[in-house]
Amino acid sequence: MSNKRSKRKKVKSFSCPFCETRLWRLGSPKYHLFYKNAGEMRRNLQISAKKASFLANQSSTCLDNKTWIEEFFCRTHGRMWLYLSHRNQEELSYRLAKREDWQQTDKTFDPSNRNPSISEFSYRVSRKGYYKFK
Repeated sequence: MSNKRSKRKKVKSFSCPFCETRLWRLGSPKYHLFYKNAGEMRRNLQISAKKASFLANQSSTCLDNKTWIEEFFCRTHGRMWLYLSHRNQEELSYRLAKREDWQQTDKTFDPSNRNPSISEFSYRVSRKGYYKFK
């Protein structure tokens, strides 16, 4: 009777897309997605064209709090990033994150372009990986 009102039953468990074992959350930050134009807003937020054009005219971007990318861990395949979408109250869908998804996240930079504030030496040293830790 003590578990009658427990919210623990509603916790979603995720499975690995490769081996179907359970994935564990690593406590990484959620990288929410944003959309820049009316077409993206209409397609991804499932709103009417009128509302999408209104939102696009009001602000330059629209942040989607119901869609994010988060890091998980599989015992056999290691770390992986999943694209999570919370569209309905009970339904939480997930898939592997694509490169296009990363280009629409907030608080991230494009890994294909170098950060201009980093020196050439620091960039080279960070790519080598020759330091040996004891």
